[in-house]
Amino acid sequence: MKALVTGGSGFVGQYLLEQLIAEGCETRSLNRHPSPLLKKLGVEERLGSLDDFEVVEAAVRGCDVVFHIAAYPSVVMDPAPYYRTNILGARNIVAACLRQRVRKLVYTSTQCVANTIESQEGIDESVPYAPQFLGWYQMTKAVAEQFVRAANYAPWTDDYDFLGLDFSEKNFRSLNPRLKTRPVEKRDPFREDALLTVALRPHLIWGPRDRHLVPRLLQRKRSGTLARVGDGTNRLATIYVENCAEAHLKARDALVPGSSVPGSVYYIAQEEPLNCWRWIDEILALAGEAPVEKSVSFQTAWRVGTVLEKVYSIFNKKKEPVMTRFLATQLAKSYWYDTSRARNELGFTPRVSTQEGMKRLGEYIRESLLEKKS
Repeated sequence: MKALVTGGSGFVGQYLLEQLIAEGCETRSLNRHPSPLLKKLGVEERLGSLDDFEVVEAAVRGCDVVFHIAAYPSVVMDPAPYYRTNILGARNIVAACLRQRVRKLVYTSTQCVANTIESQEGIDESVPYAPQFLGWYQMTKAVAEQFVRAANYAPWTDDYDFLGLDFSEKNFRSLNPRLKTRPVEKRDPFREDALLTVALRPHLIWGPRDRHLVPRLLQRKRSGTLARVGDGTNRLATIYVENCAEAHLKARDALVPGSSVPGSVYYIAQEEPLNCWRWIDEILALAGEAPVEKSVSFQTAWRVGTVLEKVYSIFNKKKEPVMTRFLATQLAKSYWYDTSRARNELGFTPRVSTQEGMKRLGEYIRESLLEKKS
């Protein structure tokens, strides 16, 4: 079996490629830049951008399964990078899979596509998409998830029309929570010349080699800008990175014609949600830092985020605001899920416990991040 991983040089992509190699799979990665680790692993690398269809099609060619992980996850106000990567990128992946006769596509979505501004505790996949999107990442990932799922069982073709969907950039600035497409025609689930798709919704992926969550927490703590948002009681679903990668393999294996998996979406998480701010304090402690002492109310953070979003948009600032409405909700509200569907239909249960994962993260922080600092 030959597998393509988009964003293979990224956090989850590296672990997924390692697990694919351990299975004996032939591997290929589509990255923007070369990766020393992937070179060492012997992964075939293709370099280029997801919004370039020729690059994407060349990377997809000859593969049996595609894992589309790459995304633009920032909270900047400029919609252009989200549109190019999350919308055009996913569109190109689907179109290339259909043109190159790929059988399986596993799409990495995100839990926030269904997040409301209030806490969501124990919800499952039946909850609809968010009625109001608080940022370009949330919106573009929701749009992409919908058309990836809509392509399930689509016959292989050179000119798939995406159910009449308008892919112009102007159309995706509307923040419409649901796609306006033609109804999906009834498709034969057992024909062999068709694409099977499935989407996974991880939340807060963490572990060794993380280049975003832990470094940002440490930077903000050391600069004195890290403050607890809300009352500190909110709980969050999280997923240890090796478990997240394994869930992708489980989804690939369960993607069987006629089953409940093709065209579906699944929340994947550790077995128990974590108290957000207690967990952040535990991560800080692994790096020898004191607990978070500063705090602001959710209402204050929301107001600050609202103002900063407007200022950054008006002046076309390219950096991330220190606070946005989306960040305020993610830091103050509870978001955790009923993952029984992934357990029952994908056969996925986290092999690495949260306790073991934190132990491994601590070793990584001490051996890598702290050594580099010293």
